[in-house]
Amino acid sequence: MSNAVKGIVCIVVLLLALSAVVGLGAWLAGRHYQPTIDSLNDKLSKCGSLKDQANATIHSQNAAITALQQAAVVREKAAKDAVAAARKSAKDDYGKASDVLAERVDSPDVCAAASSAFDAELARERAK
Repeated sequence: MSNAVKGIVCIVVLLLALSAVVGLGAWLAGRHYQPTIDSLNDKLSKCGSLKDQANATIHSQNAAITALQQAAVVREKAAKDAVAAARKSAKDDYGKASDVLAERVDSPDVCAAASSAFDAELARERAK
């Protein structure tokens, strides 16, 4: 055999040995890391399902918040309308009360005079 053939055979043997070592290393690494990879894949799928559940919960909570905000707007309008109606209906009563309070009192007992003035106004109201 010539030196050239021996060199080629030596290179081929070295390449085969190197390939065997690399293949064995890859196989050992695969066996070593596969349980970790499987565990991480399981965790990833669980995280995905939890993310979907969280998104659904957030969506339903946002819908509930929107409904509450709309109900608050309706209640606020109803309250404003009720206050306006109460003011309108009490307008005459405030005027009458002011008239009663503005009446001149000649009595030294102010409380008794106020009581008699309100009694007189109540009698006039009931007479109507």
